[in-house]
Amino acid sequence: MKIERITETSSAGRDTHTHRGYKKAFEYVRTQLKQKDLNGGVDVLDLFARKCPWGDYRNDLNPDFKKAGLTNMCMDALEACQTFDNNTIDAVLFDPPFSSRMDADKYGEVGRASIWTDAKYVSDIGKEMFRILVADGYIVKAGFNSNPPDPRLSLEAIFISHYGACRNDVIFSVWKKYDKSLFDYYSVD
Repeated sequence: MKIERITETSSAGRDTHTHRGYKKAFEYVRTQLKQKDLNGGVDVLDLFARKCPWGDYRNDLNPDFKKAGLTNMCMDALEACQTFDNNTIDAVLFDPPFSSRMDADKYGEVGRASIWTDAKYVSDIGKEMFRILVADGYIVKAGFNSNPPDPRLSLEAIFISHYGACRNDVIFSVWKKYDKSLFDYYSVD
């Protein structure tokens, strides 16, 4: 497993995609998917995109980002996942607000209170991300922990953004879906 610690500047802003750790995690995934990208394309879903241009499908709860052309979806992250069929997305970027303060800072009155206060909701998003992810697909998760988005995923890499002083590090963990289930080949009625 790859582990890399990156020193960030103290001016790293609230748009996480500007942080070097997130860029390195995404570059790692793009490198892993390079052959597939050459043979027909890779579909990337960003569930909390804000201003991040990396996803083919960019969702954000705040309608201002859609109006500005920065996102192409504007719905709750769980609902966004539910719009995709099984095994259709190659990579998911998962960078939600991690506290009520971050939620208010990024979304004001638009967002729901921090998703981390609702364990079932977080678990449901993890299951949906796993469902829509293709075999050998990836989830890049930003956060203050390295818990798996779904227990069936394998941890492939960790990029730790270190900001110095008493500021918390941010962990960018890269998870891979390896095996297909028999249910992917046979339908059960």
